[in-house]
Amino acid sequence: MSSERATPARWPRLLSEPDAAEYLSISTTTLRDKGPKPNRLGRRVLYDIQVLDRWADRLAGQPLDKPKAEEEAAEVERRFLERRRKRKHANG
Repeated sequence: MSSERATPARWPRLLSEPDAAEYLSISTTTLRDKGPKPNRLGRRVLYDIQVLDRWADRLAGQPLDKPKAEEEAAEVERRFLERRRKRKHANG
């Protein structure tokens, strides 16, 4: 299994808890209860995107092939950025 992932460059390496949950398409409660252990930087709770990818791969039993992984990563990124834009516009 290769550790190289098709993570788009626009995703930050460390994600906040809400962003990490959104990246995985799960709730923050599920992430806290069943997800990988987060990193702490002061008061901030941060999740390493590579750890999230490995955790998700283990759930599926095996990683996706490279073209499918790239396609899925692009779709996840598109949804994430769309939701982020909507939140920014809603908050004014």
